[in-house]
Amino acid sequence: MAERDVPEWVTLTEGESVLWDGHPSLRLIAPAVLAGLVLVLGGVALAIVVTDPTLRWLFLVGVPAGIAVAAWSYISVVSTRYVLTSEEVYRKTGLLNRNVAQIRLDRVQNTTCSQSLTERLFSYGDITIYTAGSDTMDITLSDVPNPQQVNRRLTEALDAASTSGARAGP
Repeated sequence: MAERDVPEWVTLTEGESVLWDGHPSLRLIAPAVLAGLVLVLGGVALAIVVTDPTLRWLFLVGVPAGIAVAAWSYISVVSTRYVLTSEEVYRKTGLLNRNVAQIRLDRVQNTTCSQSLTERLFSYGDITIYTAGSDTMDITLSDVPNPQQVNRRLTEALDAASTSGARAGP
């Protein structure tokens, strides 16, 4: 990822680079898009079939409602974003309000990668990152596409961080 492509809410230090950047799987919005499509097509079909002008307009309300259902689902997925750098993990949620959580890799104690049967079939899952210390803050990267690959990159970054931290020690 080029430095100009780094989101403004990610603060890179000298020598730090982005290893992975993504958001929850777009496959999650399929049911909402299908429901929106049914509302749009159903509203248009009923508006064509019904002869009463008052009812015709009532059924046409399904068109913007269907578009809104699909759009809201899409926006909720793409407004969540994850970034893995060589030194930190970031999770940003929100579109108008923004909530950014970050964990330094040297604070990570353990990670887990979990997938239900459905998630395995559609190749997405959750990665939970556990931190050490009394002020423990864990981050879950939910519904990540290809979670095994992302978890592998995270593990490699953790290994590199612990190796460089050991070299930098006393």
